[in-house]
Amino acid sequence: MRSFGSFHDLSAGLLIGGKDVEKEKAVIRDMNILICTPGRLLQHMNETRDFDADNLKCLVLDEVDRLMDMGFKDAID
Repeated sequence: MRSFGSFHDLSAGLLIGGKDVEKEKAVIRDMNILICTPGRLLQHMNETRDFDADNLKCLVLDEVDRLMDMGFKDAID
């Protein structure tokens, strides 16, 4: 975890397919900035025991343009 100044403790994580899911599970609860694909996020929401996003401050979804093209605009909004 990196500390930026005396007011912010920021930690970022990247969740994408092809990475070690078990390693992600071990650190996901400590992340407050998360960049991920929707599929990998959904996988963690369904499979990671005690998944908790209370620490999350910023979520960046990759591939949202494709989701919108596929008709999921209302779900994303």
